Amino acid sequence: MRDRIEIHPGVFRHLDHYQAVYTGTADRLISAGLVLAEQLPGQPGNGRGMCTYNPDGTMVGKGSSTGRGPGRKYIVAKKSAEGAVFEVRLNLSPERCEAIKAQRVRESARWPFPVVHGSQFLGAAALGVRA
Repeated sequence: MRDRIEIHPGVFRHLDHYQAVYTGTADRLISAGLVLAEQLPGQPGNGRGMCTYNPDGTMVGKGSSTGRGPGRKYIVAKKSAEGAVFEVRLNLSPERCEAIKAQRVRESARWPFPVVHGSQFLGAAALGVRA
């Protein structure tokens, strides 16, 4: 993913439309402060594969509104070769989405020279090659 960044050791974030998506193992997401251990899928009272929480931390019950207001948190358990990986999807406000996009634009404008496949062409003189 082009915009995937590591925000905490072992926790990566990318944007997916109106959501910030954080991925990592349970202990990494907990240490980053994104979830509590009791909020993870598979815990007593939670679904096995997914849990949804309101901005105030209360669990969204079955049959409740599926509104996509800012702050609603969706926690999804996924299996991978490394074991259980969790995805925390946090609904963002339109203002927060715009702020993250503006930050990306500012960061990309800092490096004015084109880089192709991780290196720049320096020319024969810079490499010590005689013509």
